[in-house]
Amino acid sequence: MRRILLLIFALSAILALSAQSNLNINGLNEAQFIYRDAADSLNIYFKDSFAMNLAYKDFGFGMKFIAELPKYSTNQSELVGDMAPADLKLAWEELYLSYEQGPWMARGGTLYETFGSGLVFRSYEDKEFDLDHRLSGFHFRYDDAIRIKALYGANASPLNDNALDLSYGLDLEYPLDFFTLGAAAVGYRNLTPFNNYSQTDIFSGRLGINQGPFSAKAEYASRELYKRGNTALGPISGSAIYASADLSLGPVLLGAAYKNYDQFQFRQQDVPLANYHGETLADNQASALDEIGLQGWSNVAINDSWSLDLNYAEAWNQDDSKRMNDAYAALEYSGDALSGGLSWSHVEKTGSDLNGLGQSISYWQREITPAFHANFPAWGKALGLTGEFKQVDKENLDATAGDYALKGHYEPKLQADIALGKVSLSLGAQSEWEDFSAIMESRYWANAEARISLFDHSDILVFAGREAGGKVCRNGMCRYVAPFSGLRVELATRF
Repeated sequence: MRRILLLIFALSAILALSAQSNLNINGLNEAQFIYRDAADSLNIYFKDSFAMNLAYKDFGFGMKFIAELPKYSTNQSELVGDMAPADLKLAWEELYLSYEQGPWMARGGTLYETFGSGLVFRSYEDKEFDLDHRLSGFHFRYDDAIRIKALYGANASPLNDNALDLSYGLDLEYPLDFFTLGAAAVGYRNLTPFNNYSQTDIFSGRLGINQGPFSAKAEYASRELYKRGNTALGPISGSAIYASADLSLGPVLLGAAYKNYDQFQFRQQDVPLANYHGETLADNQASALDEIGLQGWSNVAINDSWSLDLNYAEAWNQDDSKRMNDAYAALEYSGDALSGGLSWSHVEKTGSDLNGLGQSISYWQREITPAFHANFPAWGKALGLTGEFKQVDKENLDATAGDYALKGHYEPKLQADIALGKVSLSLGAQSEWEDFSAIMESRYWANAEARISLFDHSDILVFAGREAGGKVCRNGMCRYVAPFSGLRVELATRF
């Protein structure tokens, strides 16, 4: 009901102000048709998102209408059996009204905000992986000699869509000559399985330095979780430290980072992971739960055409039962007509966990990925080639054999991109082999994506085939995607 009243108010404001010369309106409509090649009862999905923003003098208003018919899960393993009423959705997902005058800003509605590095608070949405951590509430900001942010909002609880979790906080930042001091206090009230609310209090302080070729930042935070819903559950205390620094020495850039997280995992955060690939310490452990790590990197401009990137990180937990290392190296060349590079990635994790009988079960896994990319003119067009040859090895306890078994496979991938006027075309192929003798017997998957500029304000994207997910770069754009197999058509129109 509140959203309907706000919408009526907004539409009335648009009609009343439509004759004004300083009224600015812009918007975006995104329509998406999906055919998923999976054994569910639906296969076909449609989504439309219409967003509009209005600015008049110091006032701003925005709204977004979303129709999901039905809602599509980015997880291919979440197959739909019989369609339920909740699968069909029509809603005003994003509404806001703001006022900004000089250093002051006030906003009510859907909030996007980050305190510091995101360690203690971040309100955001990850569309690719269908993660929505946005708040609906009130947001105030003052940005002058001192910077102040304050907010109070709520979002749906993961335990019950009909219940809300509450978040509120204050962030202060004071910029001085060459350094900045900051502090934040955040509180959370989260629904527990006992149908009452826990309390979380977080306090943090941070320091930023920027002096000539040297820059650094450091943040420390403490967390106290109590009122956990049951008197038998005691409070949990946690802490977090994240620090990083960069030093530029002519053609050489050096950097380092340190993290130390202890029982500091919660919903409204975006934790810096201090490694190149954004890897967690263990695949079955949440970030910031129990994690210590170091990272170092360098970039060397060899000359006007060549550069070298090196990046290495290690992480471990407090009792050293889990370890992870992440290495990356790349040699890049950039010329007038030719550019390209070679890279090497190495991610390795080892450790042990307790099973249901209290026994320690060890594991080991490794991913090695040599890759290349090249861009050069061909047939009067700009052609881009990329390829990688990932090797995946895992050693786990085989329950059937009663002993540890090593399993491995290869994941080769090749992709070509070419621009043909208003059409950008990307063709890719990938496969999975258990060993080199299975090269000819293995199944190969192909995919194709075409991005077409229909008009100055409209683009259509068509994807067909299968992709394994992860970081994907096509037609000059990079993004992280979930695994997908099928047909996807997207139409974006701006006004």
